[in-house]
Amino acid sequence: MRKLEIINVEAAGPQQRIEIIGLCHKVRLPRSARLTVYTDSFNNELSIHIQWNSRSGLREGRSPAGCELCRAVSGHGTVNHTVWVESRQSKPAEHDDKSN
Repeated sequence: MRKLEIINVEAAGPQQRIEIIGLCHKVRLPRSARLTVYTDSFNNELSIHIQWNSRSGLREGRSPAGCELCRAVSGHGTVNHTVWVESRQSKPAEHDDKSN
């Protein structure tokens, strides 16, 4: 099962944007997680993604690392923290496009 935590931040300005990126580089995560920062080319918006991979399953909800990062960046702008869990449904059946 995979879980994706997304922390979207609208930084108050360019300096706050730089500070947020710096905070992201300081986050310590276990090997089962990967952090990626996406930035808007024209605005001071950032989208911080923490992808969790686990064979044993994950707790649903926000991780302690995600909550800590959210608190750290909240002083630099408006923050929205969401969690997405990979669907457990099977893949759609493949259709045979051959016409008779």
